[in-house]
Amino acid sequence: MNKTMVKEEFTALFKGYKIPNVLKSLIDFQTSENVASYYSNAIYLIDEVDGVIDGFSSEPEFLNSFIPFAEADSVGSIYAFWINNKEEKNLENLPIVVFGGEEGVHVIAQNLTELLQIAAYDVEPNVFEDEVSFPDKEELIEEDEFHPTEFNKEYLDWLRSEAKLKPFVKIEDIDEVVERAAEKLGSSLNDFLKKYNE
Repeated sequence: MNKTMVKEEFTALFKGYKIPNVLKSLIDFQTSENVASYYSNAIYLIDEVDGVIDGFSSEPEFLNSFIPFAEADSVGSIYAFWINNKEEKNLENLPIVVFGGEEGVHVIAQNLTELLQIAAYDVEPNVFEDEVSFPDKEELIEEDEFHPTEFNKEYLDWLRSEAKLKPFVKIEDIDEVVERAAEKLGSSLNDFLKKYNE
């Protein structure tokens, strides 16, 4: 698929919302000739939706409350902006939810900035029914279970130079972000989901 088509289909996912500039920059990075494969185990922008979200509910009000935009892991989990405030027009200020490819729906970050910083760690999330977390990369390396993506260094360069963000390099930083997002928004997400899961 050519670069222009990918960008057009990516844009179509946003339901009329303005795409954050940092995501426009990331799709340029992802579709550039210098990045021929994955750049993080924790994020990869998508150009179509595969049914994970509408597998939870096909109610239009539910579907219109989420804007899916990236893969989260190798089993089909999806990141989406949660439009929990209809007055907020800037997606960068909205929380990020992960829909598990196998189970679970959780707030994973309070905003896009945090997610992009997490993705620098190059480890996919573990999404379960009751929780979401990221494994410790050092432990994965010790167990010979860490498989770095080919273009993670380029992603780190992009994150620092283009997005002007500091990558998270310690699991403690990621744990803190994920826990803070859950504490602040987890119960309101669960209340919202219950309305469509009865």
